[in-house]
Amino acid sequence: MNRVSEVAADKGLIEKGTIVNRQELHNVIFEPGFSTKSEVSDLSGRGVGMDVVKKNIDQLRGSIEVESEVGKGTTFVVRLPLTLSIIEGFMFRVSGENYVVPLDSVVECLELREVVDQKHLGEKHFITLRDEVLPVMRLSEWFKTQSQSEFDNEALVVVQLGSLRAGLIVDELVGEYQTVVKPLGPLFEGLKGVSGATILGSGNVASS
Repeated sequence: MNRVSEVAADKGLIEKGTIVNRQELHNVIFEPGFSTKSEVSDLSGRGVGMDVVKKNIDQLRGSIEVESEVGKGTTFVVRLPLTLSIIEGFMFRVSGENYVVPLDSVVECLELREVVDQKHLGEKHFITLRDEVLPVMRLSEWFKTQSQSEFDNEALVVVQLGSLRAGLIVDELVGEYQTVVKPLGPLFEGLKGVSGATILGSGNVASS
């Protein structure tokens, strides 16, 4: 910790000669630009990394603590709220709104017009995909909203849960998206088709 104290004093993060406790020194590690390396390499020395880690954990309303003992090692303790979960998701749009499904549930994405003619689909709730009967659902109908996409622009997202496979007809594909999903409050308990929500970088809400 003497090295940490010396570098922190040189960078003006603490006053020289000031006695600080171990926890305060640990907190210095997360300051932008802080590094105890005297030379910069491809892996370390630039002072970029720990400050980014702390920033992202703070955004999740979590905390990170350092426990270090000379000759034994260092432990980083990360605590995150139990009500949050981070998922690798796939985002698409329906009626102008964003929706995310777990990426590991997505089998493939296709242009709807490539697999079925509009006149053959009609009011049916299934299509034939590679000689397999696939149940499908137009999500704009499920959510009782007005689709904002023409048939030629709609997409089919094939999802699978266990041995069950189905197709979701959506207005527009967005792509892979890592997101923090928060469960819905008591007011929306039992809402079919939606398990949680997340705030996008734009400030808009996406349902999951």
